Amino acid sequence: MLKIAHLMHVVALVVLMSSCQGYRDGSTRTVGEFTDDTAIQTAVKTALIRDDEIKGFPMNIEVYRGVVSLYGRIPSEQARTRALGIAGGVRGVVRVEDRLTLVVPE
Repeated sequence: MLKIAHLMHVVALVVLMSSCQGYRDGSTRTVGEFTDDTAIQTAVKTALIRDDEIKGFPMNIEVYRGVVSLYGRIPSEQARTRALGIAGGVRGVVRVEDRLTLVVPE
């Protein structure tokens, strides 16, 4: 009887694990990839907010399979380089795409 219960638990676990791999968020990411991307996005946002030079600039951050895209308006090349460097230094980031717009303050 215990062997049958144990076997049923193993089968249920296998079914649950395989269904997780098949879940999609409308793109081509698995649940694990989506979770990793969300963690990377949070880490990048946190790192940018903690930086005194960058924290005041509104930026949108998108992550897809470890590729970070930064969107927003930035006042200087120095700030752009710094933001890209900070994002690229976050664990799990594969590449950073620069979608920042340079806007010189008047």
